[in-house]
Amino acid sequence: MKWIVGDVEIFQIVELEAGKIIQSIIPDASPENVKKMNWLIPNYADKNGILKALVQSFLIKSNEKYILVDTCNGNDKNRPSMTEWGNLKIKFIEKLNEFGITPSNIDYVVCTHLHFDHVGWNTTLINQKWIPTFPNAKYIFSKKEYEYWKSKPKKELVDDLLGIEDSVQPIIDTGLAELVKDDYKFDENISLIQTPGHTPHHVSVQIQSQGKNALISGDFIYHPCQVEKPEWGNTVDTYSDQALETRKKILSTLVDSGTLLLGSHFPNPVGGYIVKKDGKLIFKI
Repeated sequence: MKWIVGDVEIFQIVELEAGKIIQSIIPDASPENVKKMNWLIPNYADKNGILKALVQSFLIKSNEKYILVDTCNGNDKNRPSMTEWGNLKIKFIEKLNEFGITPSNIDYVVCTHLHFDHVGWNTTLINQKWIPTFPNAKYIFSKKEYEYWKSKPKKELVDDLLGIEDSVQPIIDTGLAELVKDDYKFDENISLIQTPGHTPHHVSVQIQSQGKNALISGDFIYHPCQVEKPEWGNTVDTYSDQALETRKKILSTLVDSGTLLLGSHFPNPVGGYIVKKDGKLIFKI
């Protein structure tokens, strides 16, 4: 899929379907509860209340520069806690090639946070060594987010700690990383905004051009069901109370604003708007 926001173009690059995993980490999103939210069906859940979701990247073109937002799981990664997303063999780069883009064309890679399913294609396994996939890119990481993960917090999933080792630290070691503040600005169109809680220094990507606005969420929200039910938390949030506060805050700013929300794990058609209907918030195409 493709979206136009003023002078900015945004392209969707899907790695894999993720509905079962996403549903498993939102405990309140049981099939019974999901089926009560009729507006989710058929785009965001099936008739049986099973969520639809994706792992995907977004490619932004702004001022003739290419910015790749989040790099999914990657191939050949050891993920013992979530084996469904480990040791993959996916033709992700070929999907990038469909837009006439090669890895060397990417100017920036930005990770909204450093969970393993948002950093994986940062590196590629070549001769048993993790090599940067995008050799000419600046890899943009929140400085404080990186510092948190570098401390190897014991409360976090081992898969995420492994992701730092195989998909983040090699970028640091090769000098391609730029550790930035959480309000980093790429150009007059693209900037980061703070959306903490899911991880301590989670950010989202804000697009503002020619009076049009969009927001690439990262994981401050996982699924459209959380638009109506922001209190439906995620089992993998570092700080669940802060994550809920952020979700409510951002949704309140988006409602009826005309801002296009691109949910990083939302299923197709992915992009939509937060509107109020019958006293509740919904996600509308």
